[in-house]
Amino acid sequence: MSCQLHRQSSRSRHLCQDAKGNANSSGEEEGDEEEEEEEKKADKIDEPALKDYSDSISKKLPAAPCARALRMDLVSCYIPDHDKDDHFVHPKAGFVSVVDGVDGYREYGVDAAAFAHALMTHARAGVNPVKRGKITAPVTPYNLLERAYLKATRACTQGGSTAVIVSLHESKTLRPCLRWACIGDSGFAVLRVGKMVHRSKKQQSCFNCLFQLCSFRGNRLVDADVVEMRVAEGDVVVLGMDGLFDNVLDVELQWVVEKGKELGLSPQKMADKIAAAARKMAGNWRAPFSAESGRSVQNGRKRHYDRKFDDIVKLSTIVGT
Repeated sequence: MSCQLHRQSSRSRHLCQDAKGNANSSGEEEGDEEEEEEEKKADKIDEPALKDYSDSISKKLPAAPCARALRMDLVSCYIPDHDKDDHFVHPKAGFVSVVDGVDGYREYGVDAAAFAHALMTHARAGVNPVKRGKITAPVTPYNLLERAYLKATRACTQGGSTAVIVSLHESKTLRPCLRWACIGDSGFAVLRVGKMVHRSKKQQSCFNCLFQLCSFRGNRLVDADVVEMRVAEGDVVVLGMDGLFDNVLDVELQWVVEKGKELGLSPQKMADKIAAAARKMAGNWRAPFSAESGRSVQNGRKRHYDRKFDDIVKLSTIVGT
């Protein structure tokens, strides 16, 4: 998925089943009260301190031109395979997200897409700012992911998922900035004037053992990477999962975006080209996943050359109006 910025004027199935049975017998009113309590708890949890990559980026590239306000022009290209992935975009609020269900749960008879779909369903519903009396609480990628996660786990949704949520905000200095919350290998890259200025890091305990969110025995939400950086008009943000970043080298992604801009391709055509490059490279020994697998052989692990084709590529171009 890619987007462009523009200026604008203004763990156990039985435990889960038991929990569901108890919840059904307790009545709807009690369920509503519990949901309110969960949201109150979420509000009390402090969001991890934001890291700011803007200073390190500014040392490598010329200062980004300022715009009074920006918006994201969003397009996507989805190549389905197991259909365990999901995504959502909210152009007005400036939010975009992709999630990837953990395929390993299929071995235990669990729907690998269930948790990913639940996260996106709740995230879509929670994008709008929350009003508490006269105060309107802003929505950030982290607390949006947090609320979606709490609702999915409260419903004992089976399976697990990696996730990334990205949004466009104004920083404390009133400069446009990109904020995000990532966990696992769902990630994104930011490209500016032909150079990749940021690439999210894959989170894993060892090779192919990814951080994930799930109802039982998963990683903690505070393990998510929560960061912000300043952005500029014309920046391109590419979101994707393992089907993209496990198959396409950073230099190749950079080349596709740079050539796309030189040829004047529309954001949709550029997203299609990126997805096509990922499909072509899947299984190639030069692909990042195959190379990383080769390095893990030193620790007695089997080398893998195959990689899934399924993926969602979202392209955001930051533009001004």
